[in-house]
Amino acid sequence: MKQLKFIILIQCIPFCFTTVLAQNTLDKLGLTSATPAASSYSLRKMSTTYSGPLARITIGTNYYDVYPDITSGLFAMTSKISSVITTYNAAVAVASANALSTIITPGTTTATVAIWYDQSGNANNVIQATTANQPRVINLGTIETLNGMPTLRFVAASSNFMESVNNVNIAGASSVNAISRSISSSANTANIVTTKGVTAKDGLTAATASTSAYQIKQDFPSATDGLYWIQNANINGGVAFKIYADMTTDGGGWTLIMKNSTYVGWTYVNAISLNTSMPFSSTADVTSTSTVNYSIIGWADYIKKSASGFQYMIDASSRKSYGGIWTANGTYSFINSNNSQTDVTINTKFGLNGSTGTWAYADSGVEQRMPWYSDCSGYITTSTICNGGAWWGTLCTNSSGWGTAPWISAGCGSPEGCMGSPSIIWYWVR
Repeated sequence: MKQLKFIILIQCIPFCFTTVLAQNTLDKLGLTSATPAASSYSLRKMSTTYSGPLARITIGTNYYDVYPDITSGLFAMTSKISSVITTYNAAVAVASANALSTIITPGTTTATVAIWYDQSGNANNVIQATTANQPRVINLGTIETLNGMPTLRFVAASSNFMESVNNVNIAGASSVNAISRSISSSANTANIVTTKGVTAKDGLTAATASTSAYQIKQDFPSATDGLYWIQNANINGGVAFKIYADMTTDGGGWTLIMKNSTYVGWTYVNAISLNTSMPFSSTADVTSTSTVNYSIIGWADYIKKSASGFQYMIDASSRKSYGGIWTANGTYSFINSNNSQTDVTINTKFGLNGSTGTWAYADSGVEQRMPWYSDCSGYITTSTICNGGAWWGTLCTNSSGWGTAPWISAGCGSPEGCMGSPSIIWYWVR
């Protein structure tokens, strides 16, 4: 959480925390998508794509959202305002046809700021609920300015002027930038920006959950194999949950999405969602043939690094054996219900225990197809068909004829040979 502590003037040049989370590029400042912001506050519009208000002002017991002037982009008397809002923390209100000047009486009206809106797109707005402690933006009918630009003036004695409504999570290297000026020569501008609970998204706790094993590895290259926390609004009701990550193979960043060590218990429904609360407590549990089955395949589309060009990995019998690493060249889904996802490139073939594989695509083995989700014998399979014939290349089934699933009986490599029914199969995404 970022906490602003100062008795100063903040000019309309932005106050921003740079990181990799921003949705709006601050292009009006000359920045690009390569220099995003986790939080950004100003009394002028800083991003072409930002369409929200600059601030919520307090006048008496009423509140108004004030939008950038359509021409200058500044907080100005010509700025459009919302209709009156009765509580300081109500939802953002749309702009009306009225200008700010319609509610300001020259020589009389004073307005303070209850909410300073974050223009980065991350909704890290800063607030001050107590009117007496809010920074002043209009004094006796005139907008506060510094060098001709609209400015917030912090004049109260409180040390907690405005505070972020969210934790501002910083991933990797970052910087904090602010511009201020003292009210008087004796005013102290030291420590004008302080941190409170700043957390790195290393995935080591629920509070520091990242978005995938891949993102953790990007932000923390020294991350090792093991359990991590990730979080996504579309997964698990938005609540952080544990995953197992391979941070070693081919540079790491792999999230385990399925572990199959027995055909017993699999169904069409749980093939994509089984024991999702993470039943393993160690790498040994993940590699054991006696621990329970596991699948979060249904969440994989939210974990993959991109809509297309993401990678998946399969290994069987032992890690980095009888499988490989593939790139999906289309906008493919892990829960696609037909066999059409065939534009995949194999980047690495696994032989045995990390050796280079020489197996070949075959009807009675792995086929050139991203595994698809079927409602017949092979629930997760690379096969053209999923029952009734050669449905090898399958990762998950409840057929009792196999220890886990029919895998490779043709196109076998040398010297690793075939692997018709492996004792365990793993499936990964990055």
